[in-house]
Amino acid sequence: MKRFSKYFLLVAALGIVALAIDYWNVTRKERLLSNAVSQIGGRIGSIPSWPLGTEYRITLAAFPTPGQCEQLKIANKMRGWVGIAFEGGELTAYERDRLRRDLERCQLFVVQDGKMGPMDGAGTNRTNH
Repeated sequence: MKRFSKYFLLVAALGIVALAIDYWNVTRKERLLSNAVSQIGGRIGSIPSWPLGTEYRITLAAFPTPGQCEQLKIANKMRGWVGIAFEGGELTAYERDRLRRDLERCQLFVVQDGKMGPMDGAGTNRTNH
């Protein structure tokens, strides 16, 4: 019985360490995403559900530069659902293609005339990590 108790305590301790590392990793990625969105001048909100995943809603008023888009790619690595809406102005076909390529695991939307709709064919892969 003592042997079982030691193994149980060891497994419990390893589980706690694994959860702590996971929590640290998730919060680190959230800070990176939040900083990237802030640098673009956007807004971010989330509905947390750690450790299962989180729903992230991002609204960008400006199209990201290539450098900003590179930073925004952290959205592909988030656990949960990530929706990114682009406001103000029509996106060119090149910009849409670049967004689809760079943010392949995100759901992409455009806001036109105050209404949000999906970006044509964007975000077909709905699984985030």
